[in-house]
Amino acid sequence: MEIISKVETLRQALQVYGELTAHELYQRTGIPVSRVGMLLNYDIENGISVERSWKGKNRSYRLLPEGQRKLKKSRQTKDYQNAAPVLFEAVERLFPDIAAQAAEREKAADYDNAVPLWLQAKGLAALEINTEYCHHRAQFCMAALDRGWSRQEGGV
Repeated sequence: MEIISKVETLRQALQVYGELTAHELYQRTGIPVSRVGMLLNYDIENGISVERSWKGKNRSYRLLPEGQRKLKKSRQTKDYQNAAPVLFEAVERLFPDIAAQAAEREKAADYDNAVPLWLQAKGLAALEINTEYCHHRAQFCMAALDRGWSRQEGGV
């Protein structure tokens, strides 16, 4: 006996019986109703061989005729050419905002909250000098906590 995948079983049932609801597919294949849509989703999303529609109030599935099948469009490198600059700009804008928040927390002697912000800013820094600066500010805040300078602990 040939072993075939559940998706292939569903495709064969659609080929033999035509348009079927998930419940009808369950009756003919034994594949649970809750799994039918998930198993056919790849084919549906890419327009490869299965189409989703309605049979009254119930979701139904049918095979696409050979002429209507779409070939999956392969991605070109030009599809990604703007991705890196957009990501870089987003990170570039995050660094000054987070560093400013860390400085505000430090000025308010809230060293507990300043340390993680300085470390986050350190991870986002594009320049080595900014990375070092954030590292030193985080060390200073940790030392201030060790010395009890925090206002929350009754210090300053």
